[in-house]
Amino acid sequence: MKAMKFLSMAAICIFGSALLLSGCSESVKSSGVYQPGTYTASAEGYGGDVTVEVKFDSESILSVTILDQNETERVSDRALEEIPERIVEAQTSEVDAITSATVTSDAIKTAVTDCIRQATQE
Repeated sequence: MKAMKFLSMAAICIFGSALLLSGCSESVKSSGVYQPGTYTASAEGYGGDVTVEVKFDSESILSVTILDQNETERVSDRALEEIPERIVEAQTSEVDAITSATVTSDAIKTAVTDCIRQATQE
């Protein structure tokens, strides 16, 4: 009898928790993930600061543009081209770095992470 009572209470708690969590996620969806707009940030690269501009709508990262950089030509070119594309495609700054341009890749990702932080603050 005690076991049956315990299982019933556990089931009620699990069901109640599921209802509460689903209600919370719905309120987040209705207000959007990001504050729409354009944000800029910089991070230290191999040759100095790498400055990015990130555009958001309420639900997604629309674009990532490199505004300024002093990275080594040919070594960093692939990172400067591909990392912004990868971020928009993945909708996160947590993408793989470009081999041989790790510092540049990390600078772009760090600056974009800062823009994401700006766009998600209330």
